Amino acid sequence: MSRGKFTEKVIEISDQDFISGFHAAKDKLDEVMCPEIKVICKRKQEITFLCQVMFTPAVQWSIMSIGEDKSSKSETLVSITQKVKDYLRKLKASDEVKILRSTLIPDDLFYHGFSTRTGGLSSIPGMKSLNVLYTTAKRDPLVLIEENRRRLASKAGFDVETLYIAKAVHGNTVYEIGTDPPDGGYDGVISNKSNVTCAAPGADCVIILFADPIQHVFAAIHSGWKGTVAKIPSVTVRSMHGKFGSKLEDIVVVMGPSICKNCFEFGKDDIQQFEDINPQCVLHKGLDGNPTIDLKLAIRTLLEEEGVLPEHIDDTTTCPCTVENPNQLYSYRRDGRPFGNQIGFIGLRSN
Repeated sequence: MSRGKFTEKVIEISDQDFISGFHAAKDKLDEVMCPEIKVICKRKQEITFLCQVMFTPAVQWSIMSIGEDKSSKSETLVSITQKVKDYLRKLKASDEVKILRSTLIPDDLFYHGFSTRTGGLSSIPGMKSLNVLYTTAKRDPLVLIEENRRRLASKAGFDVETLYIAKAVHGNTVYEIGTDPPDGGYDGVISNKSNVTCAAPGADCVIILFADPIQHVFAAIHSGWKGTVAKIPSVTVRSMHGKFGSKLEDIVVVMGPSICKNCFEFGKDDIQQFEDINPQCVLHKGLDGNPTIDLKLAIRTLLEEEGVLPEHIDDTTTCPCTVENPNQLYSYRRDGRPFGNQIGFIGLRSN
C-alpha cells in the first residue's frame, strides 16, 4: 500500500526454506517502499519472530494466521535471530568491499580507512549496498547492518565487537572510550587503547580521522556544517593534547568523503558563521542563487589555528565528493531519504 494511490503487491513464500523466501520477499517490497505489510501464514509464531528481526519501525506489519499454527515449538526469538544471521553470512554480495586509505597515517602503527557503498547486502536503492549505520527510521534491520559491519571489519582487519561509532548528533562532544558516554550523544570517539576501533559516520558531512604516532592516540569524528561551526575539529585536537599528552606537531589528520565546495549550496543569510572561520570558505556569494561552502577548507583552517602542521593534514587523497560519485559513496543531498552511511575508522595495531 502506498499513499496517494492504493497499490497491492502479493508475494507467495514456500514453507520450505522460509527464511530465504522471506528475505527475497522483503527485498521486493523494499524496492517499492511498501509502508505496510500483511503476512498470511500457517507458522504464526516463527513468522512473528522473523518480522521482529527483519523489519524496523519504518515498516508496519501484521500477521494473519490461517489454520493450525505449524511453528516449531523449539523456535524462539533468539534462535530465529541466529538463523537469520547465519543465512545472511552465507549470502554473496554483488561486488567487493572497497576501502579508501591515506598514506599520511602510518600503517605500521594504525589501521584505518573510509568505507564506500560497495560489498554489502543492503538492497534499498539509496542504501545499497554497504550501509553500516542502523536507525529505526530506515528499513535496514540491525542484523543486516551487523553483517555489513562484519564484512567491512573482515576486510579492514579489526574486531567488529569493539567498534565504537559516533552518534552524529551534529555537536562538538568527543567521547573517550572507557569513560561514561556523554548524555545527549557525541560526534567523536577518541582512545589510546589497542583493542578498540574508533569510527564516525557520514553521507555528505566530513568524516575526520586523527592519529598521533608518538603517544598512540587516535580519534574519529563526524564534522558536518554544524559540528564544524561548533569547532569539533578543534575540540578533538585539544582533547588529544590535554588528555593524552599529544604534541601538536605530531598529530596527523585525514579527511574522508564529503560534499565538495561546488555542490554544497548554503543559505545566504547563514554564511557569516563560515566567513568568521575563513572568508575564503564562502564561494560564489556575489552570483545569482545560493553561495557554496568549502567545508574542508573551514576544517583545515580550524586545525591549523590549533597548531596542526599544514603538511600533516590530508584533505585530498581520501575525500572524493559524495554527491558526484553515486556508485561509490552515499549522499543525503543526492539520494534523499532513505540513504545509507559510510564510516571512517581507525585503531591501534597490537604489538
